[in-house]
Amino acid sequence: MVDRLTKMVHLAPCTSSCIPEQTARLFFDNVVRLHSVPKNVISDRGGQFTSKFWEALCELVGMGVHLSTAYHPQSAGQTKHTNRTLGDMLRKFAGRTPSVWDTFLTSAELTLNNAVNRSTGQSPFFLNYGFHPALPVWRELEINIPVAKIFAKSFLSRMTDAKACLDAAQQRTTDYYNKSKRDVTFSVGQMVLLSTKNLCSLADGSQKLLPRWIGPYSVVRMVGNVAVELSLPSDMNIHPTFHISLIRPYRGIAPVTNDTDAPTVMEPGPETWIAGKQKVYDVERILDYWVRRVGRQRRKRKVHEYLVKWTGYPSEHNSWEPTRNFSPEVKPLLEEARLRATQTQ
Repeated sequence: MVDRLTKMVHLAPCTSSCIPEQTARLFFDNVVRLHSVPKNVISDRGGQFTSKFWEALCELVGMGVHLSTAYHPQSAGQTKHTNRTLGDMLRKFAGRTPSVWDTFLTSAELTLNNAVNRSTGQSPFFLNYGFHPALPVWRELEINIPVAKIFAKSFLSRMTDAKACLDAAQQRTTDYYNKSKRDVTFSVGQMVLLSTKNLCSLADGSQKLLPRWIGPYSVVRMVGNVAVELSLPSDMNIHPTFHISLIRPYRGIAPVTNDTDAPTVMEPGPETWIAGKQKVYDVERILDYWVRRVGRQRRKRKVHEYLVKWTGYPSEHNSWEPTRNFSPEVKPLLEEARLRATQTQ
């Protein structure tokens, strides 16, 4: 949990099966208890935060709810960045004892909050409390309680390791982000294509034939500098705002002219995408049919496949497809191809 202003971090161990009520308890125990109820909270679209319980709870306590941009975790980027950094830190100095990883969270949290943040120029601890924390310093004293010495030395060792791991993780994250960062803007009404990288869950059966880009769709507006709102069909039940990394301009087919320097076809038209039915490519005709046996010797099963000529694509794109890849309206064509193949045998 990260404060947007001061970048202060609070870490709480939990499991992947954490339900909305348990999530709320962790939030109140680690944030509200120390800082009171925040005005609003930005979260991803996990089930805990899209649930009716979380929505009702936030309304009752007067806390605004803001969900991240669809398929773009950077909308809640501070938390995502902290999770990556924390993961790098724990792998380094808790990797040898993974079963007790939660015991390292105290050292990790103190190290994160005492590190100077590049955005603010100060440490989160200093911005919250107005002074720097008094860190434990090892002193060689004649103490006749060995367990106390072991505990103190262990904690100091963890703090030192955590600081080194944090510096290394921050540098790797910075290098990785700068390598792929790009500044792009789109104008209102511009036609663009949408990446299907995160839309595979809408497909039925095999995802092999899913197009990499679908559209074109019209740009409604720019949301800040890194997100675009699109005008999507009503049957695509997804959030219409996407990060610019998932958008590219639609070039289409250039007009035919007598100018020898005129542009030519840049790419074929976009494929059809229908939510629910998922008709990805249009079938021009079925060329052939055969039955293939797959599986082990004693457990072989029959797979009925059809050779397809796709609309708008040359013959080198013809491919054999199993029955499950076809939508119901293509079934008459499949029956005709199957009948033709049977008659020629």
